[in-house]
Amino acid sequence: MHIQKLKILSEVAKTGSFSIAGQNLHITQSGISQDIKKIEDELGIKIFNRSRYGVVLSHEGTKIVNKANEVLLKYEEMIEEARIILEVHSGNLRVSTIPAFFTYLLKPLIEFKNLYSNLNIEILENITERTVEVVQQNKAEIGLICIYENILKNIELLNFERILEGKLKVYVSSDSPFAKKKKITPEEILQQTVVLYNGDYINWFVNNFQLKFGKMNILFSSNQTEELSRLISEGFAIGFAPDFATKSNPYVIENKIVEIDLINYEPINVTLGIIHGMNRTPSKIEKHLIKFIKSELEYYIS
Repeated sequence: MHIQKLKILSEVAKTGSFSIAGQNLHITQSGISQDIKKIEDELGIKIFNRSRYGVVLSHEGTKIVNKANEVLLKYEEMIEEARIILEVHSGNLRVSTIPAFFTYLLKPLIEFKNLYSNLNIEILENITERTVEVVQQNKAEIGLICIYENILKNIELLNFERILEGKLKVYVSSDSPFAKKKKITPEEILQQTVVLYNGDYINWFVNNFQLKFGKMNILFSSNQTEELSRLISEGFAIGFAPDFATKSNPYVIENKIVEIDLINYEPINVTLGIIHGMNRTPSKIEKHLIKFIKSELEYYIS
């Protein structure tokens, strides 16, 4: 069981509230509720009793949470030992990320900062091509990027560590007839109004698509994922994204937006991963942060 699940158990037990626990852990209330359900299903035990006044521990749940708190205490002792071994007193680390994954990266970096309070972490928001450049120029130690066909040649002189494999999906309102069909063709896309996330991976896909099938009816492009999601959910437009990019999108979680397949078009594969310089030896703390980011993102996104 992931350590984050133990923290969720402990926090919900302490606060007696999914919403307050979510605020304290920087997770949505629906995310907390889903995680608790998964934990109860995994253990086969009802840990919390729900009511309109909040949540309280069941008899069996009290024992489980006590054990979880014991493990968390040992975890903190282990982290303190790691601090001593790594001799982390102070320093700076720069992480460049594509804007779409800023919220995913924020949670593990907050966790890491809590572990090493004297470490200063700077987050830079850049498109993939710019992230590759700043890591190559040693203006950032670590980069989080989407790898696709057009960018492969740019990372030959960098170390790349894969986190997740994904595919491009189309996103429509739950009221759309395409939501029931679960698929859409290129010809049908041309008849729809489209809103685009303004990222280099999506722009690369759209350019290739339009070369083959003609011009899309693009309403606008933006980095504001909340506004894009709202327009799609209300049926004003459709959109595109890698499937792993929408795992925590509340509109998708609440089924206001539905993920469907683009058919009669060659599969568009994309890989989420971490890059770091090949011509320099990373410090112990950099290596630890890379492993930490990979582990946390695999948990939050998968």
